[in-house]
Amino acid sequence: MPSSPGFSADTLRPRLAGWLASRTGSGDAGIELHESPTETGHSSETVLFDATWTDDDGSHSDSLVLRTAPGGHTVFPTYDLGLQFRVMELVAATGVVPIPPLRWNEPDPSWIGTPFLVMDRVDGLVPPDRLPYTMQGWLLDAAPEVQRRVQTAGLEVLAAVHSIDWRTAGLGVLDAREYGATGLDQQLGFYEHFLEWGRAGHPQPRLHQVAQWLRDHRPDPEPDPVLNWGDARIGNIIFRGAEPAAVLDWEMATLGPPQVDLAWSLLLERFFTVELGVPRPPGFLDHDAAVAHYESVSHRTVGDLTWYTIWAAHRYAVVMMRICQAAALDGIDMGQTEDDNLALSMLNHLLDEHRLLD
Repeated sequence: MPSSPGFSADTLRPRLAGWLASRTGSGDAGIELHESPTETGHSSETVLFDATWTDDDGSHSDSLVLRTAPGGHTVFPTYDLGLQFRVMELVAATGVVPIPPLRWNEPDPSWIGTPFLVMDRVDGLVPPDRLPYTMQGWLLDAAPEVQRRVQTAGLEVLAAVHSIDWRTAGLGVLDAREYGATGLDQQLGFYEHFLEWGRAGHPQPRLHQVAQWLRDHRPDPEPDPVLNWGDARIGNIIFRGAEPAAVLDWEMATLGPPQVDLAWSLLLERFFTVELGVPRPPGFLDHDAAVAHYESVSHRTVGDLTWYTIWAAHRYAVVMMRICQAAALDGIDMGQTEDDNLALSMLNHLLDEHRLLD
């Protein structure tokens, strides 16, 4: 979601080759880029490349992925690529969900102009966001039984992530006590900080009103925390056939109730259907059946998801507020603004449906 650092393929190739030679001790490191970096964007730069080098173990030729930390007008107020790499390492060590094999974390920005990490490329298909999988692409074209399996596999990934004993796995690194004592307190505290930072002095009365409602009505007692994947959705899974081959994008990982991830996943399905005015893929379960499937595979009862759904919609609206603001600062016309966008509309629709606030 944040802006890209804006490097070109011509400058990246020799810099990356120099870095690889330094990392591996090779005198013959070679780089072939398969996706040229773009000049602008609203996500961390992701570059596919092939790398060759020789070390004491012999000759190597691998297909890899580079992911940078964002630069420019970032969406999130903080971005810790090293923590993201560590979380992926710890989750991978549990063997519970497939993580792309990790190679290197490079915190030194001098090599290519920004910190980055490198992992193995995993072949497969990802349900697209732009245009979304409900409007075009391989998943929409797939048979209903494939669509059903992709959706249920995504819910099973959530259940698997939530089954991890985060304390034993070392995922206490996500315990952000500077924002609060519990998982939900930390999430609420972070997004309150995010809202104040992201609005940049611009009034956001609706978002502040909802933030206060969320504080006043937070679940009590709070469910025990699990590992929250964060940006929990099928668009962050590489599928091979209809089965998950790799679970991606852990930048929003945190600790909190499992309902947080489930509500976010279902909210994004709503966004790509109801809010865009297009039907649910014919093979997809409806909301209640999807919840029931999650409950059956997780062996949990999630209860009333209303608060968590509003929480998900609020977070999405705060993120979209900043995306629109960052785009405007970069001179990009998104057709939406920080005061008038589809995420904020969805939040208002949900508040109306549940008869909350005025």
